[in-house]
Amino acid sequence: MDPQQLISETLETWAKERPDLNFEAMGIGLKFDVIATTTMGLVSDKIADLGINLGEFDVLATLRRNGRNGVLTPTEIASAAMVSPSGLTHRLTQLEKMGHILRQNDPNDRRSSLVRLTPQGRKIADQAIERISQHATQSLINFSADEVVALNAVLDKVLAMISQIVTAP
Repeated sequence: MDPQQLISETLETWAKERPDLNFEAMGIGLKFDVIATTTMGLVSDKIADLGINLGEFDVLATLRRNGRNGVLTPTEIASAAMVSPSGLTHRLTQLEKMGHILRQNDPNDRRSSLVRLTPQGRKIADQAIERISQHATQSLINFSADEVVALNAVLDKVLAMISQIVTAP
């Protein structure tokens, strides 16, 4: 079923069952969900033949763009990639097995380790970001420059609102 049709039917059926509630905001949330899920699936498909998944790409990309010569601590990676430490451990193990990263003891802190991007990992990160960037650019091809500016402004406002909700006590 077409996602727009599914969302419309979902909202219509809820409105019949619960006419006392306003489902406009829920409809917007469902649209965000469909957009995010579909986009992540398409991006995942773009990099699948590189032998990595999106979670692994996040680690490689974090090292590539933030690393001091491709080196960060696991804590720094987890923070920048917005992943839990336990989720990161599995990703690091997989990437190390593939030869994309090296883990070493931190000479300045024996309780910590350093994660280093290998030349092979750097190559994979670069190939993946090229594909992802091209895909993202292509996805906006039907929007005018003014529409892209307006969309960015609305999304910035939504993100600011979400940040307030998430950081509220």
